[in-house]
Amino acid sequence: MLNSLFAILAVLAMVPAPEADIHPMRMYGLSTPVEPQLVRAAQIEDKRILPPVKKDRNDLGILHSGKSAFVADVDSAGVLYAYKAHDKHSIASLTKLMTALVVLEQDLDMDEDIVLIREDFDTEVRSTLRIGDAIPRKDAFRALIVGSVNELGNALARTSGMSRVEFVERMNERANEMNLPSLVFTDPTGLDESNQGNAADVAALLTIAIREQEISDAMAENFTILTTAVGRQYTIDTTNLLRFSYLNEAPYRILGAKTGSLPTTGYNLAQVTQNGRGNEVVTVLLGSNNHFSRYDDVKALTAWAFDAYLWD
Repeated sequence: MLNSLFAILAVLAMVPAPEADIHPMRMYGLSTPVEPQLVRAAQIEDKRILPPVKKDRNDLGILHSGKSAFVADVDSAGVLYAYKAHDKHSIASLTKLMTALVVLEQDLDMDEDIVLIREDFDTEVRSTLRIGDAIPRKDAFRALIVGSVNELGNALARTSGMSRVEFVERMNERANEMNLPSLVFTDPTGLDESNQGNAADVAALLTIAIREQEISDAMAENFTILTTAVGRQYTIDTTNLLRFSYLNEAPYRILGAKTGSLPTTGYNLAQVTQNGRGNEVVTVLLGSNNHFSRYDDVKALTAWAFDAYLWD
């Protein structure tokens, strides 16, 4: 995964932002459909990692419902498909990827109970837990990733040793340190539409996040059970329905994913999928028009990429 981080960041730092209405595969100003070789082959540990080669140059991808889409080979950072991948959108609960990274870097006691208070709950959003619930931080962290529980994002930030303002400032600092300039955070949950970013930077963020064992372990779960200090239990189901699709059955495996949605801005999904040969593809769809379309489109884009390209 370390290769993944440096490869994607190296490419994204060199790619100019596209015009808003350019053909999906001509977004980098090229007169012909972009091939990964024209972007840049990653240089990692003195070994040249070549991106996969498209079987048919005239194959421009598939139709999808997203306002933006981005597909890349993780190891080489070769861009396999891009549609308005540098347009900024609300990323909703994809925000929680950065929340999780900032929590982990604080070196907190993960066995310590955190107690939910009224300020952790948004009155306009349906809550999963109750005021006064006491939950081990490690379990709250896992439920944040598995089920995208909003009140746990707020509680984890509040109990991080920083104020809410300081925590959000650190989220933005971390984005700058990662060289992901489109990412802007205003709260730890993604409920604020002002949490924004582009599909290319979200792809890099996910690739970085799944390098953390605590995050990748949580993303491998179909559900998690929270048990409070008084014995109350909550079953938190995964928000990623593709875990029950063929992309998570041999020879494929979903290595990590995060969903996000707001009624006013649409439905998002970012996912890293591995095929039977160990090739990894990161797929991001932002601004889909309904809950189920994002899953269908990410599944189709990922399957298309594995079928349309040849890896050495």
